[in-house]
Amino acid sequence: MKGLRLLIPNYTVIENARSKHVRFRVSVADGLVVVVPVGFDRAHIPQLLEGKKSWLERALRQVEEQRRVMPSQDTVPTRIELPTLDQNWKLEWVQTADPEISVVELPLFVLKISGPIDVPGAWQSELRQWLMTQARQSLVPWVNDLSQDLGIPIKRVSIRCQKTRWGSYSSNRTISLNAQLLMIPRRLAQYVLIHELCHAVHLNHSAQFWQLVRQWEPEADRLRSELRTAGKHVPGWVRVSKPFAVGKRREAT
Repeated sequence: MKGLRLLIPNYTVIENARSKHVRFRVSVADGLVVVVPVGFDRAHIPQLLEGKKSWLERALRQVEEQRRVMPSQDTVPTRIELPTLDQNWKLEWVQTADPEISVVELPLFVLKISGPIDVPGAWQSELRQWLMTQARQSLVPWVNDLSQDLGIPIKRVSIRCQKTRWGSYSSNRTISLNAQLLMIPRRLAQYVLIHELCHAVHLNHSAQFWQLVRQWEPEADRLRSELRTAGKHVPGWVRVSKPFAVGKRREAT
């Protein structure tokens, strides 16, 4: 008796000019995504998915579990934890007649948010801007110090709230880092910084690149695995709508 065939879920197909093989990924935001080389015959995708049956069923189960525990993006926070900086900020909310939201730092890690706080979504962008400021003040000098320690020169470090990556490196020797790195364990954040610095030497994910990463971070394989689920540390009010990756500016591997 033949085994039951896989009930294939809806999926999105992305053509990537750099891809040489078909790849699959599953995330909370995007569901099942199939990355194919340009010109690939999409009629073959169901058969390829059938061959990935065990992996796909396991990945879909994990996504459903993550969806059940993830908070709503509208959840009003009472604290902001920044493990990378070993900081825990208490939030004070004050409704005022002011037309705009203001965010003020008070002593003892207290953050006062005032203005039209009852308006849904009014305060998220201001808190994200505050988070980016914290990231510029801490991540930029951290990268520059690591650059000197590792002997890998870079030109510039930028901070953003990137939609798909914890970090990236471009050929103009610029490292871009996600401000949300402050919200994950420090060791994971340091791995991302080392990962991007190593792209200044190897602008790819070759064996030589991974060898260099492991030279500077012996636990790279374990940390890379943990990073795949590190988005769970990011609260709903700041969480973006796509999965995280780390690497140079290309499809993440």
